[in-house]
Amino acid sequence: MSLEKIMTFMLLSCKEATALIEKKAVFPLTFHEKCRLYLHVKLCLVCKLYQHQSQTIEKALSKWIHSEGTPEERLSEQKKVEIIEEIKKK
Repeated sequence: MSLEKIMTFMLLSCKEATALIEKKAVFPLTFHEKCRLYLHVKLCLVCKLYQHQSQTIEKALSKWIHSEGTPEERLSEQKKVEIIEEIKKK
């Protein structure tokens, strides 16, 4: 297989990269997906920034949902139930 074919096979579009970034927040990526995402993020500044923003949002949501932080930052049990119900509807 030529280097060009290998690179074409390994490279992701930005749309595919963002989908993997979001998938990674919920499910483990395969070795192949990790490699392709790593390569794309190393070459694409926009996706690198997107990945950083996504990780920051995930950390903040996790902290908020798991009742860490000050009382003003915590999510009430009632609000947690409402959010879960809304997600189930979709």
